[in-house]
Amino acid sequence: MLYLHRAVLGFIQPPLKLELGLNDEQLGWLQPAFVIPYALSQLYVAYLSDHFRRRTILIASLMASFVCLAAMAWAATFSQLLVLRVCLGFAQAASVPAIAGIMADCFSPRNRSRAVSIYLTSYMSAVFVAGYWGGSIAEIPTWTMSLGVNTLTLAGWRMALAGFSLVGALAAVLLMFLLREPERTERASGEGLGVSGSGWLTTVRCVVTTPSFLVLALVFILFSIIANAREYWLARYFHDSFGMGEGDAGVFSTIWIQPAQFVGTLLGGFWADRWAQRWQGGRAAVSAVGALAVVPATLIIGTSHSMTHLSVAMIAFGWGLGVYMANLWTTTFEIVDPAARSTATGLLNVFAALPGLTGPVIGKLKDVGAIDNFGTAFAWLSVPAAGMVILYALYISVTLPRDFRGSKTNT
Repeated sequence: MLYLHRAVLGFIQPPLKLELGLNDEQLGWLQPAFVIPYALSQLYVAYLSDHFRRRTILIASLMASFVCLAAMAWAATFSQLLVLRVCLGFAQAASVPAIAGIMADCFSPRNRSRAVSIYLTSYMSAVFVAGYWGGSIAEIPTWTMSLGVNTLTLAGWRMALAGFSLVGALAAVLLMFLLREPERTERASGEGLGVSGSGWLTTVRCVVTTPSFLVLALVFILFSIIANAREYWLARYFHDSFGMGEGDAGVFSTIWIQPAQFVGTLLGGFWADRWAQRWQGGRAAVSAVGALAVVPATLIIGTSHSMTHLSVAMIAFGWGLGVYMANLWTTTFEIVDPAARSTATGLLNVFAALPGLTGPVIGKLKDVGAIDNFGTAFAWLSVPAAGMVILYALYISVTLPRDFRGSKTNT
């Protein structure tokens, strides 16, 4: 539900743009309007999950999310939409660190990548649902509903936001009955931050003074540039350059990537757990392989006009992203104190605030004619993908041997 709420805007752009009279730069700013408050607020709210009940934090975050999305369905101007998108960012900020902490405590190092990879299938499902149902709902000009003696009429893009917010409300109710708070694990008295952890400043300092964490943060920044461009502009690229409707563009931009990402995520999780038992750099090496697959894939997506070539490239693109995502948290857990896991997860998102400007930068380049179409931007995404591979090589060979906190071999 969290991913669905944040992703749907990327698949309903044409009718939204038409009704509110927006240009591409304004549409682009709706992305950092979410990403920047979402990221920067995690500098503190992520720490809450290292000290308080993550169940409560997660449910409250989801409830705030569906309220904000419902309000967005009634926005009448760009300014209102922008402010509500900022509110959505703040609403969701505490959720992912809470989930990461729960996952770390529910599973051991032997099976964490597998567990996280299975969890991440929810993200892939959300993007597909947002693309197919969000785009299809938005494609219908108006929706009319009878409310007793009154009639409610909503534009299609507004109906998509309102409908997804109601589904989020249902999910929050289900979590109240189904989600339990797990016990904290792997904390040791007298070691690092101890069993109960430490204060906010000490916890943050513990994370950011770890060289391996800083390298992983740089990798995540480059990944976020790629992911933000894909999430926000890929469907629009197919709509503008290939003459597809909103629903068809949403489907084509997800139908190849999401199944491949699903396979890549599951494979990456199982693969990394096996390699990690034999080699401390195993998880990072698997992630590097995933990043390597993204390099040629983005070049082909941005330059080819063959549907066959595009489909194959999107399969490679999705597979590579899935392999990387399966090990994002688990590589971090290997090099930070167990009492700082949620804080570390949140800080990764803090570093990802700058790539939140990917949306308006690409939109501005398109508006001023610096790029002819959005395909040019996707071709250039091969550069940050190559940077991820180089940074992983540095991480495995230089920083990881000094910062690794897990068992060294065959355990």
